[in-house]
Amino acid sequence: MNTCEDKEVAFFGKITAGITHELKNVLAIIRESSGLVGDIISISPEAIIKHQEKIQNSIVRIKDQIERGVNLTDRLNRFAHSTDETLSKIDLQETTEQLVTLAQRFARLKHVVLNTVPPDQETPPVTLVTRHVQIHMALFASLECCLTVMSAGGEINIGIRKLEGKNAVHMVCKGDLPVQSEFVRNICESENWPVLQEIIACLEGSAHLDETENGIVLRFPDEISR
Repeated sequence: MNTCEDKEVAFFGKITAGITHELKNVLAIIRESSGLVGDIISISPEAIIKHQEKIQNSIVRIKDQIERGVNLTDRLNRFAHSTDETLSKIDLQETTEQLVTLAQRFARLKHVVLNTVPPDQETPPVTLVTRHVQIHMALFASLECCLTVMSAGGEINIGIRKLEGKNAVHMVCKGDLPVQSEFVRNICESENWPVLQEIIACLEGSAHLDETENGIVLRFPDEISR
């Protein structure tokens, strides 16, 4: 395998491991909440009325975690199918939202909030003919670059904007950040920056730092040439 293909395998492993941990947390909460409901019900009929509020809260929590588990497995399934074809037509906004869902654990471990910026309703969907897996890899590598300089309580907002007439993904960092010169230097010196540049080169795109908004801008061709 070439270098990009090697990184694809490592990327899949990292994302899948992260989502596996998330699903374990979902199941653990469901098990805990359902166990509490069972314990209360088994005490006595009177206990059901006495602890009705706790029972209702547990039921709501169980439903929330079931929905979360369904969403995670659905996203992971779509992610797995991104390898079905070498080149495919993708919706860039949808792909960005999917990556944000899959990467929530990594942001949460740094106590950073990760958001997608909704597209302008008047703007048509941005579609690319490209390598779907490597688009995910580029977005994730950019996120890891940002996380290296983020402090707890920060926020990363990812959205698609027009830049010089072309669509670009903007990843903007907010919170307690280093001054601009240190922000740029810290990202450029991180081990993830050359990884991002290598992936972007495979996608025939570009990645540069936005010193004004403290973030990263990714640009991809509408259709990859090879």
